Amino acid sequence: MSKIKLISFLLLLIFAACKNEKPVCDPVAEEAAIKMALKKYIIANEARNISLISELWANDTAVLSIGTDRRDVLRGSDAVVAKFEEQYKWFEDTYISARDIDIYVHPACETAWFSEVLQYNFMQGEKAVEYPDLRFTGFLEKRDGNWVIMHTHLSAPADR
Repeated sequence: MSKIKLISFLLLLIFAACKNEKPVCDPVAEEAAIKMALKKYIIANEARNISLISELWANDTAVLSIGTDRRDVLRGSDAVVAKFEEQYKWFEDTYISARDIDIYVHPACETAWFSEVLQYNFMQGEKAVEYPDLRFTGFLEKRDGNWVIMHTHLSAPADR
């Protein structure tokens, strides 16, 4: 009878240990995945790829994007996608480079924030336009194994 109790106790311990097991979180791997998402953001803009923009943003009404103009407050993923569609009608030959990339992944690997400095160059008709040192910050959430953008803020440095 003592063997049955011992086996039962061991099975109970094993079951309890398995039940409380949390998924492994690898912040270094998650940071690399976020860097890739930020690269895809640049690629999507350079290629004027709306489907890639749609993949990068959460398909959610909670999405918020604040642009460089005080009227550029976009609420919901539909508004963000519509803004990119409108922008792509006016911009051509876009080239974007990023530097000073900083990423923080929450220890649970479910949320993260980023900041980076972008150099935006594009053609608007016959005119070359340059936006140097744009500060791009944002908040991401991991959904279904993918990092998606929930919030961004793009700001231009003040003229001094």
